[in-house]
Amino acid sequence: MVGKFKLTLFSTLMSAALLVASSPSKVAQTLEQVLRKEITNPKDSNGVVLRIVPASPEETEKGKFQLVEVESKPARVRNIFLRELKARAVEPVIDIRALTEKGKLRTVSVKESSLQGIMDADNFEKMLAELKATKDMRIKVQITDDGKIILKGILTLLRINNPFEAVCRPEVREGCLYLRIEELRVNNVTAPTFLVSRLEKHINPVVEPKDLPFNPPIKSVRIHKGLIYLNMSPPN
Repeated sequence: MVGKFKLTLFSTLMSAALLVASSPSKVAQTLEQVLRKEITNPKDSNGVVLRIVPASPEETEKGKFQLVEVESKPARVRNIFLRELKARAVEPVIDIRALTEKGKLRTVSVKESSLQGIMDADNFEKMLAELKATKDMRIKVQITDDGKIILKGILTLLRINNPFEAVCRPEVREGCLYLRIEELRVNNVTAPTFLVSRLEKHINPVVEPKDLPFNPPIKSVRIHKGLIYLNMSPPN
């Protein structure tokens, strides 16, 4: 009985070791496959440009890379839609077991992670239609010239289920993209403060680092000519 237990334990440990151990080239290849699954170009299946620079063979086997860069016009990153995307991760360390066994990208650490993106009203609308908090609200989006985002849809909080219009300002809080509601009307009647606060808490944060590969923080948001610029300045 003891001998059978030892044999079973040895087989289990060997199987686990084989699962974890991967060649550097296999790890890099798996990372590319996972990134191409999580980041797509809705208009061109070959439109995502990836650059993956491995670290040393020993480090890469453990999930460390020197550099990962991604570009796409347009782009879909999980449930986030963008007209343009540029992302860069310097010295990311990836959970190797999650990558090789589950096909999941989980960032353990990263020296520097940055993202630049552009969104239009259609991108924002599609994103809200995918997000759990807002998908049932059938929200239409308008971006104004004075830097506001107007949301129109059906308010489903507190069993209200009535048309609403929210005038919002995008802003950055703790590395996330938030919408601050300046005015909320339900059935064309100004909503009370508690309902404004409740809706803000329900929809925010709209975008946060964990929604994106390698967890890049949102540091700035600007609106110019109907476009939302994340972590970049609009053209002059």
